[in-house]
Amino acid sequence: MILAGRGIAETDLQKIRSGVAESKKELGGLKKKIQEEKKRVKEIRKKESSILSQLNTLDRNLIKRGKKLKALNQKIEIVARKVRKTENEQRLLGQNISSQETFLTERLVALYKFGDAGMPQVIFSSPSYGELLNSQRYLASILNQDRQIVEDYRKKQTILGEYQEQLKQDERELKGLKEQTERKRAEIQNDKSQKSRLLDSVRGEKRMYLAAIKELETASVKLQGLIDRLEREIREKAKAEVFVPAGKGFGAFRGKLSFPVDGRILSTFGRNENPKFNTFTVQKGIEIEASPGAEIRAVYDGRVLYSDWFKGYGKILIIDHGEGYYTLSGHASALLKKVGEEVRAGEVVALVGDTGSLKGPCLYFEIRQKGKPLDPLEWLTYPKGR
Repeated sequence: MILAGRGIAETDLQKIRSGVAESKKELGGLKKKIQEEKKRVKEIRKKESSILSQLNTLDRNLIKRGKKLKALNQKIEIVARKVRKTENEQRLLGQNISSQETFLTERLVALYKFGDAGMPQVIFSSPSYGELLNSQRYLASILNQDRQIVEDYRKKQTILGEYQEQLKQDERELKGLKEQTERKRAEIQNDKSQKSRLLDSVRGEKRMYLAAIKELETASVKLQGLIDRLEREIREKAKAEVFVPAGKGFGAFRGKLSFPVDGRILSTFGRNENPKFNTFTVQKGIEIEASPGAEIRAVYDGRVLYSDWFKGYGKILIIDHGEGYYTLSGHASALLKKVGEEVRAGEVVALVGDTGSLKGPCLYFEIRQKGKPLDPLEWLTYPKGR
């Protein structure tokens, strides 16, 4: 009986130990899950707190790397042309050397046949001493010409060697440039992938979308501050440099201005609803969907006040149209006008892009009077036939 009791006690102890070990294992797995969840939440919060900053950085990197890639491609073309030129010169020189080799071979055969008996024959067959001298001079001239041909042949052989070495160097440089180009393309693709994932998060997750909207509201306040500052600067320079439009002025063209770009209206002035998340945002301009690289035109005569990056709006262009009226074009891929330049109605001032955009390639367009946002659709008119 005592032995049986001991057996039962030991069995129970083993079960308890096994259960404790299993509990520890489960606890360890639970801790790991908690750590992973904390990490995920931390990453989400990090994203939420800097969506526009990340987008701004990615857009700037894409522009910068795109320029570098373009420069590399241009350099590749220059080196490739140089390689083709060197190859052509090498081919022509090779043909010339081949012709000289044929000629020199024939000359050597002739000299060999002429042999040792050639000179006595010339001496004894000459009818007079004068004829002998003429024959010697003629032979000397021929030999001198042969020496020059041989020397020229040697020089061309040296040049050919230089061409071959230059060709090797150019081909190595070309290979290196192509490798740099591939690396740059990979970097660009990585940035595009990161941007795509970020925008997918904003469009697909409500908390990310709301975080982005909150940041855009902050960016809008900062943009208002920029416009206020620009207005103050204009007032300070009013006597000397204020832009005065010819004709009736901007205010007389309400409802008559041409659209800055052809495309579909994505969002309107004022209150806009997001049906997916059941949220509302207030916008101070309109968004027009357009193809990347499409031309953005000035809606009226004016002078460029601002032409640069602005967080939340990408590359923007602000034009002063006089009488306190301004237009703002954002999300551009390229700004074609500099600060201080005068523009005319219909003139191309920028190109459509997606810098700072949460909706892909489009134009963000505002009209303001003395800093106050106006509804652009009340000022713009579609061309006839649309």
